[in-house]
Amino acid sequence: MAFKSIRSRLTAWYVILLAIILILFSLLLYYFLTKRLYQSVDNSLTVSATVVSTSATMRLTSSPLPGLNEFFDQFLREGNLNKFYRIYDGSGSVGSRSGNISASEFPLSGTAYSDALKGNNSYETFKVGGKHPIRVITMPVMVNDKLVNLVQVGTSLQAVQETLRNLKIILFTAVPSVLIFAALFARFMARRALKPISRIIDTARDIGQGQELSKRIPVLKIKDELGQLALTFNEMMNRLENSFKQMRQFSSDASHELRTPLTVLKGQNELILSKLRKPEEYQEVISSNLEEINYMSKVLEDLFLLSKSDENQVGLDCKQFNLKPLVEEVCKHAEVLAEEKNIKIIIAFLEAVQVNGDEVRLRQMSWNILQNGIKYTQCGGELKVSLQNNGGFALLTIQDTGIGIPKEDLSFIFNRFYRVDKARSRDEGGSGLGLSICRQIAEAHKGTIEVESTLGVGTRFKIRIPLILNDEHV
Repeated sequence: MAFKSIRSRLTAWYVILLAIILILFSLLLYYFLTKRLYQSVDNSLTVSATVVSTSATMRLTSSPLPGLNEFFDQFLREGNLNKFYRIYDGSGSVGSRSGNISASEFPLSGTAYSDALKGNNSYETFKVGGKHPIRVITMPVMVNDKLVNLVQVGTSLQAVQETLRNLKIILFTAVPSVLIFAALFARFMARRALKPISRIIDTARDIGQGQELSKRIPVLKIKDELGQLALTFNEMMNRLENSFKQMRQFSSDASHELRTPLTVLKGQNELILSKLRKPEEYQEVISSNLEEINYMSKVLEDLFLLSKSDENQVGLDCKQFNLKPLVEEVCKHAEVLAEEKNIKIIIAFLEAVQVNGDEVRLRQMSWNILQNGIKYTQCGGELKVSLQNNGGFALLTIQDTGIGIPKEDLSFIFNRFYRVDKARSRDEGGSGLGLSICRQIAEAHKGTIEVESTLGVGTRFKIRIPLILNDEHV
């Protein structure tokens, strides 16, 4: 459970990755440094052997050259390099050597002699007397393609091995130290970088336990991924809080809307059963109860339709048809209702427009708007209806001369159970769901519905439904 948190896992991944990089770097550094040191030794031996072979060719003799020992005692041993030399004749016998005793402790190898006969230099490493290894170069001296001398120069590898050993100590000390420091630093940085997530967790926990839907996460000025996460979380909480408010309001309105007819039903039944009544009185109460039941059924049906719309489960029986006859039919039916209030329904302009939609739902939407206009228009008023092609949309306009809607209420009239005149709405028989259903129907057809209103002048609804393009008729 040590790596249960993201902070611990990020730290572990960072340290593991860094450890792999440092180990690979150390191995490569050790390998290339070892190679470079041995190349340096070989190059130094080559230069020294070249000097010796150049001196040896000055006199082709097996005896030591005059002053050669003194020269190499200064040249080869300068800087405590612990070098020595030997000069062999063509048969492999020692003709001259330095005064270093260790030079006689190993013989000329057969491999070096064979390479010398071929005119090739050879490099060998020997370990003499359990001490540090010795690196030796054997260089042939050729005259007329004939081996006349072999020059052998060697040096101790003690300095090289001490350098590599010190490098190992440094690497074995530095790498763990760096990893420990990196782990502490990575954990500190991870904790600091993930601090906004901790705030999100704390805020979400507070909201879940205390139902503090108004609580939000402080957003930093730096708009990085965590800042975007905080903004997204706050936006989600805004929508969630609004949804809860709407649900509470919806529940309150729905219960109030259904409680009124239930109260009427209960009161009337209790009253009629309190004593014997005439048949006419029973019939009147039953008729009133039936009206209340029909009202509740209508409210529940509208609620069920809106609920299905919220879940995108309303199945539209869409087909291509001309919207003009549908609007004419709805207007004729509305004239019957309008005659009771001496309201005129004027068809200003109807243009034949082809749409792809559900005739039943579009008829329901048009009827709701017309019925709503008749309801809130005074006696002697009028409603104007027009239908036209408007930039790829069928524009249905219904304008009344009613009481109008206040500006502060315009943005809420499509909300469920919202009523501008709450005192009159129940008497008029409305449930406050008609305009919500109209908006759902328009949006289900990928259209829009808008409202414009002025108090005392009237209200105009604009409904746009997408037209069928010419190539869609094919």
